[in-house]
Amino acid sequence: MFWPDTLKIGDVWMDLAHVLASLDIHHGRADAFDDPSADTCQVTLLDVNKAFVRSFRMGEPMVVTMRDGAGPQVPRFTGRLTDANLADDQLTLIGTARLSTLGGYPVGSGNWPAEAWSARVARIFAEAGLSAFLEFQPDPLFDPLLAARDAATAGPTTLGDYLNFLAPMVGCAVVDRPNGNILVQAFGARVLTPAVALPPGLVAFSPPWTMVLPLGNVVTVRYQADQGASVTVRDDASVALYGELPSTVDTAFENVADATTRANERLGRGAYAHWNIHEAPLLEALDLKVGTPLILSGMPPASPYEPWTPILEGWTDSLAGDRWTMTLSLSDPALSGVSALPWNAVPVTPAYQWNTIDQAVQWQAALTLDDLTP
Repeated sequence: MFWPDTLKIGDVWMDLAHVLASLDIHHGRADAFDDPSADTCQVTLLDVNKAFVRSFRMGEPMVVTMRDGAGPQVPRFTGRLTDANLADDQLTLIGTARLSTLGGYPVGSGNWPAEAWSARVARIFAEAGLSAFLEFQPDPLFDPLLAARDAATAGPTTLGDYLNFLAPMVGCAVVDRPNGNILVQAFGARVLTPAVALPPGLVAFSPPWTMVLPLGNVVTVRYQADQGASVTVRDDASVALYGELPSTVDTAFENVADATTRANERLGRGAYAHWNIHEAPLLEALDLKVGTPLILSGMPPASPYEPWTPILEGWTDSLAGDRWTMTLSLSDPALSGVSALPWNAVPVTPAYQWNTIDQAVQWQAALTLDDLTP
């Protein structure tokens, strides 16, 4: 199984096998609509000496790798050193990853033309000089046209601020990668396959199910360069169930058609409540990626769905002594427009032919086979 292998501070690499007291890494975010948040790493080392304590400086590179047995090293955290605390001969170090630095990169000093959302993302990383660190997964089907930006009118901005503006326009994950890159992943780029099946014995205990009110059943999308125009759509059946739950998305879309598409998409993904698992504790670490669908099975009899396929949004590693736990942060697949019921899970029987299933059910809303039957 994976285990912490080495720590790099500046140019110094050290084997963690004999000096590690504890390790905590927070990766990604807790939910699909959380704002971008930088990864953090806290590591406590035992029996450090004066020469080592005096040799490092704040801001130096900080890298933690792990290894599965004799396999290759795999990065688990890449960032820079921001804090240090020495208690006797125990040294606690804290690092933050690249996302924490994006507010320091000015962009938009010149005018920008009207261009696709994906082109605008690529532009701001290029202006910041960080194109080499961008892992970009745009939506292959929805790439709306953004209005031109006048630098004199809009004023100065940074890569971090403008990326925070761009992400919710289409629904997007912006997270650090363990190798030091930044992942910008539109929800429309997510797919259900291939999914990673988690063995039930790997999960520490049966994760709880939760249900909350839906995100919104009256959705307004503001558009144009100054968000001076808007489109509003509503789901009357959802309003009858829950009352009005307004939700607003600010965009720089140029066209009403793109604003309408986004409004209907957001409404379709978030107008109804159903059960979901938000966290799952694992007994050992896995090498996973944000946006990966995970299959949870072996549920208790009262569970609403079996199996369940949530989307991975992040995780927390916690190691104390010889005990490593990895707590997964999971989101409802419907929020990403991904159906929890794959095509190959539908039986090839007369009961599930196209002319027999419930014609009013949208595929992304079909969570189980029961949802397909009238």
